[in-house]
Amino acid sequence: MAEKVKKSLHPAIACALMVIMLCCALLNGAHKAWTKEQNALEQYRAAVLESVQARVETANNLLTVAGRYTGASDPLYAAVQSDLRSMENGKTTFSVVSVQQFHDDAQALLQSLAQRQADGRDNMYVTQMLPQAVDMCLSSDSAVAYNEAAASYNERMHSFSGLLARWTGVSYAALFNDGVQSATN
Repeated sequence: MAEKVKKSLHPAIACALMVIMLCCALLNGAHKAWTKEQNALEQYRAAVLESVQARVETANNLLTVAGRYTGASDPLYAAVQSDLRSMENGKTTFSVVSVQQFHDDAQALLQSLAQRQADGRDNMYVTQMLPQAVDMCLSSDSAVAYNEAAASYNERMHSFSGLLARWTGVSYAALFNDGVQSATN
């Protein structure tokens, strides 16, 4: 009788092992596929961070020139400085002051500087180079492209393979918030 019980357990053990291996294979495959998609999203994220870095550099240049003629007590200078802090923090929080707000604050400071008597080099910065750099910041649509890709990714995460991937530690993509209000507004 013991021999019959022993023989009947082998198929059950083999079946259980096959189910476990199948589950492991499904989890592993889902993890690999979704990790690959996350890596593709990283390219979009890198483009967003490059766009933010370009704004940071433009703001730094503007504040350097403006610092020669005005100080942090000037509300226009303070607005751009606040925008700069938001953009610098955005590299880690993925949330920055809007491109439009930075553009408006920078243009207001540039107009104020253009009315002041400046040396030749600073005048060239204020009237030609910095306005062009500020306007170029408006043309970046990398945040929109990233958010569209991330939203699509997050929507697909509601599938069965997305559920399996979440069980293995794959997470939803964070959306980029390009519209935080500046502390001065």
